[in-house]
Amino acid sequence: MKKILGILVLSLTLSGCAYQQSEYFKSIDTSVKAIGMPSSNKYVAYDLKKIFRENGWKVLILETGGIKTTGQTGSNTNLTTTGQSNASYILYLNQNRWDTCFPTFTDAMIKYDISIVETKTGEQVFYQEGNDCRSKIQKKLKSELSPFFK
Repeated sequence: MKKILGILVLSLTLSGCAYQQSEYFKSIDTSVKAIGMPSSNKYVAYDLKKIFRENGWKVLILETGGIKTTGQTGSNTNLTTTGQSNASYILYLNQNRWDTCFPTFTDAMIKYDISIVETKTGEQVFYQEGNDCRSKIQKKLKSELSPFFK
């Protein structure tokens, strides 16, 4: 009985270590609803793709677009080459499963870091990091990403 009680107390203590924080750095332009995402479908990656698709966004796995060269050729050649992306934003994700959530034992405890970058400027517009049960992360993402869905 002491062993079970000890496991219960330890589990509750570990679940108290969960945290999540996020921040926006500039307003979101939703005129082109296309976002590049990692190819993985594990854990948070799957949830992010689902959330964006449910809110009318096109999820791109491959960086698509082209290269545009402008300028003048001649004795003084002056050319500029820029990449063009079909996505307005690129999402970068780092995630690691490091435990199982109590009491369900089917929910994964995930440590994650998300950055969303504007493709035109390269500026980071949003970040979120934390560690929690996947189900709780999913709820937090739906709430925190709401400026993308207006």
